[in-house]
Amino acid sequence: MSERTNVEIVRRVYEAWARDELPGPARLFDAEIEYVNPPNAVEPGTRHGLAAFSRAVHDAFEGWETWEIEPERFIPVGERVAVVVRYRAHWQTSGVDVVAHESALWTVRGGKVVRYEWFHGPHDALEAASLRE
Repeated sequence: MSERTNVEIVRRVYEAWARDELPGPARLFDAEIEYVNPPNAVEPGTRHGLAAFSRAVHDAFEGWETWEIEPERFIPVGERVAVVVRYRAHWQTSGVDVVAHESALWTVRGGKVVRYEWFHGPHDALEAASLRE
């Protein structure tokens, strides 16, 4: 697959998330997809398989009254796509509003996402991609 195609696949996932279609179009995910939380996340570690990916995505959005996610940059790096994301969220119980940037590193093979790894910092995915190339 071309880098351009990989970016379009990742873009489609974010578009689905923006419409609250979680976890996104199943046809875009490999059955053995990995979902990777950073070491300092509430629940760090890697989840394996489509069911675990789906639960992790749903859990990430749970508890927020509103959640708007806006990808600002898609940077193709071979079979990976680093994405810088701006998000706005409102926590339903405390009323806290959050506006922040984070990043994600998606790995796409054969037209399907095989790995999703997110990071707290907006540049962390780029750093991770360059270290792995």
